[in-house]
Amino acid sequence: MAQWSIERKVLAGFGLTVAALVAIGVVLTGTTLNLIGANAAAARTQQGLLALERIYSVTREAESRQRAYLLLGGADDAAARQAAVQRVQSLLEELSGHVVADETVRARLPALTQHLTTRMALLDAVIDARRRDGPEAAMRQLAASPGHDEMRQVQELVTAMEADLGQRLAHRQAAAQTAAARALALLGLLLVLVAAALVALYARIRRDARERQDSEERLRAVVETAGEGIITIDAAGRVGSFNPAAERLFGYRADEVVGRNVNMLMPEPDRSAHDGYLQRYLASGVPHVIGTGAQVTGLRRDGTPVPLHLAVTEMRLGTQRLFTGILHDLTEQRAAQQRQDELIDDLRNVNEELRSFAYVVSHDLKAPLRGIGSLADWLVSDYTDKLDDQGREYLALMKGRVTRMDALIDGILEYSRVGRVQQPPVEVDLNALVTDVLQMLAPPPQMAVHVEGPLPTVVGERVRLQQVFQNLISNAIRHRDQPKGQVWVSCRDAGDDWQFSIADDGPGIEPRHHERIFQLFQVLTPRDRKESTGVGLALVKKIIETHGGRVWVESQPGQGSTFHFTLPKQRPLTEGVPTP
Repeated sequence: MAQWSIERKVLAGFGLTVAALVAIGVVLTGTTLNLIGANAAAARTQQGLLALERIYSVTREAESRQRAYLLLGGADDAAARQAAVQRVQSLLEELSGHVVADETVRARLPALTQHLTTRMALLDAVIDARRRDGPEAAMRQLAASPGHDEMRQVQELVTAMEADLGQRLAHRQAAAQTAAARALALLGLLLVLVAAALVALYARIRRDARERQDSEERLRAVVETAGEGIITIDAAGRVGSFNPAAERLFGYRADEVVGRNVNMLMPEPDRSAHDGYLQRYLASGVPHVIGTGAQVTGLRRDGTPVPLHLAVTEMRLGTQRLFTGILHDLTEQRAAQQRQDELIDDLRNVNEELRSFAYVVSHDLKAPLRGIGSLADWLVSDYTDKLDDQGREYLALMKGRVTRMDALIDGILEYSRVGRVQQPPVEVDLNALVTDVLQMLAPPPQMAVHVEGPLPTVVGERVRLQQVFQNLISNAIRHRDQPKGQVWVSCRDAGDDWQFSIADDGPGIEPRHHERIFQLFQVLTPRDRKESTGVGLALVKKIIETHGGRVWVESQPGQGSTFHFTLPKQRPLTEGVPTP
């Protein structure tokens, strides 16, 4: 994921803060509405309680005014009593409005209304008796009426309703307090979260700012200490920065180049063409050097040209397009390349001379050897009867030495050709190749050679691979220490390679000689006992290594020997062929 810039992080932080504030506002609005509803319900309950108290109080006032009227007959008392009765009716209606949400209280309201209506009717009857028959008659009727029972029932109903409303009021006040506490707790939590988010955002911005500053300082240090010249230019070709390596490369100080056109560092015709290249790229987007790299020529302050490798990259800072060029001085590289080309030419000449020398020397050495061999044959043929046993033994030794010398010269020539003279690699069926090797070697009847399983087809030089199998199998045959012997040729899959093994039941080799036997001219048996040039295994090692494999031996004295070598499974058929 791409890293956000500090600006985007700040905007994101403020966006999250605004979202959090909006969430706080929504939650607080809901909580406030709930609190207002709870307070309103509590207020209605409290007003219901007040209405009940006033109903009971006004009823008692009506009774008190009635007694005063009965005793004194004053018109004011009658009017006050009538006003109290009307006030009771209005208070009942008011109470009905306050207890709409209180089912228990609302259920008791009809009974209270009935008892109060009955009580008021009884009082009206006493008033009518007072007016019609006088005070004594009114007092008798008052004493005989069930008004006291009705008033007691009214009091009980009022007390019960007040208890219900008191419980409901306490419950609603507790709910309002809980809602208020929850709102305050939620507000505090959200404020803490917002504060924490702002602190974290601030810390992250500070850290990013420090990291950016550190990164810029590290980049500046890298640019300042870089061994390559680094130059930045704008879309008009003006130099924006010129590091110390560029100063050393061109001989200018940075203040002499910054702000000027970069083409001052180019010889003609590049100087005149550069602005056109830049404008065409800006117009078409098709690069000439940008993003690809090229070898160019720069111009030093003293007017000398300098070969350079130039890599240009483009970057954008807002709407501004900048280009960074990294310049590598190719002076030493080209000088080294020239020296290398000269050495390669010298090496080709030396190789050619060595090849010619080897053939000339081999011809010059083989000519007298053939003469010596012929003389030995003549002496044996013509003077056999004149030579004693020791003389004939000496002639045989001389003949063997001549034969060994001839084989040694052939082996050295063949060893020198491996890796230097190559044939194009081809697909080689090793089953057919080993069959041909065995036909050439013609093992004696007492020597059995077993080819275990089918052998793979590999890519390589057929003649060289034939030499490998021929040398290893012939060594196993030649160095047996028993009248009869066996040789096993096998192959196994070793992942990216084929691993071949040629094992025998011969005398074996001591571990201390396992590396030595692959060195040139190294033999383990005296040459007088067994003729050997000491070139065969060295030749095998060189052939296998030129084919991309390796060779080694596993052996113990008296337990036979197993020579292993590997050949890669994949090898291109189009490898280059070195010239001789």
